[in-house]
Amino acid sequence: MRPIMRLYQSEEDYWRIREFLRSVMLSNDRRELSWHVARWDYWVWFANPDIEKIALEKNVFIWETAAGQIAAVLNPEQRGHAFPQIHPDFRTPELDEEMIAVAEERLITVDKDGHQKLCFWIDSKDKSYQGFLTRRGFHKVDLPESQEYQHRLSLNEPLPEPPLVAGYTLRSLGGGLELLERCYASGLGFHNDDIHVARDNRDHSNWYHHIQSAPLYRRDLDIVALASDGSIASFCTIWFDDVTRTAYIEPVATVPAHRKKGLGKAVIMEGLQRLKGMGCKMAFVGGYSEAANALYFSTMGSDYDVSEAWEKYY
Repeated sequence: MRPIMRLYQSEEDYWRIREFLRSVMLSNDRRELSWHVARWDYWVWFANPDIEKIALEKNVFIWETAAGQIAAVLNPEQRGHAFPQIHPDFRTPELDEEMIAVAEERLITVDKDGHQKLCFWIDSKDKSYQGFLTRRGFHKVDLPESQEYQHRLSLNEPLPEPPLVAGYTLRSLGGGLELLERCYASGLGFHNDDIHVARDNRDHSNWYHHIQSAPLYRRDLDIVALASDGSIASFCTIWFDDVTRTAYIEPVATVPAHRKKGLGKAVIMEGLQRLKGMGCKMAFVGGYSEAANALYFSTMGSDYDVSEAWEKYY
């Protein structure tokens, strides 16, 4: 019997989707063919309420079996972008096509030029979805920001020690005013050293409290590199899921004034060492730009999948 689609209804669905994503991760042999549970947490607790502001009750769709088991979930991350999460035990061509149809009906957005469009994200080796999308008028987007390299590293083997960078200290994020410094560094690191964004990040820090409220957040895995003056020069936040024994690294950045010194690699390697000590088996990080992917290949090795966007205008 085919799973039946319904809309997201309540906080109970949030928790059920978390368990569903964990089951999918394990069923896919710890490959990121659907979202890691940490990406769901990060979106629900921070990215959506603070940036996107998308109503889950109107934009997240759940397919359930007759027994009430979740078989698939379709969700946005930003407006006009659809992500199918499917348990391999329940995947069928009919379900694939139904999820595309629902996305076309319910998740289309209007771009800055007034055109209706939809981006549907799939694994680059998924021939079934590629066929359905092509027949429905989608085409693959050949832009760097439309390809996510999903780097992964098995932690079953010994790891090199984090590189030592003279003049910097690696440790967990502190409390008090240091949280404001972390917010300031995020603005500098992600917005081309834009002092206005950095100050706004620091002066309105509730967004970081939202991140820290997410179920998987751990202060000991919120890694920073401190410069000699006490400022935060680089950082990475790591989310460890002890059910699947996998981890998701998001975000990673270095303040422009401290780049080209190996600090990005240092904070990631420090985090990986901590994960290994916790019994983590696999770590993931996603990269879109050439610079980010170069860093992740240098720290995570050569194993990766690619999630790619297929686009359609209406």
